[in-house]
Amino acid sequence: MIFHAVVTVDLDGGVTSSARNTFNEEMKKEKFYKHKLTTLWTARYLDGWTKANALKDARDSVDKAAQVAGIRKYEALVSLADEAPTEWWKPTTLLGG
Repeated sequence: MIFHAVVTVDLDGGVTSSARNTFNEEMKKEKFYKHKLTTLWTARYLDGWTKANALKDARDSVDKAAQVAGIRKYEALVSLADEAPTEWWKPTTLLGG
């Protein structure tokens, strides 16, 4: 079964921009995709993964990225589903709409 992971990570106050950039690069190395939404990441786990293993991998990936970046305090949430999340944009116009 294929699983899609949605992960949001709130790096608590005091995190430097350098540490934040290091965290972001580590998450990319772990095959997570960074969305424009400030704290949102997604990953896709292909056939052969169990839900428990995908959840553990997502948690381990966040923990590793934080450790490499020297970030000790953060909050994270992961949700697994069999369908990809839906993302959309509402562009601004000259009329403010």
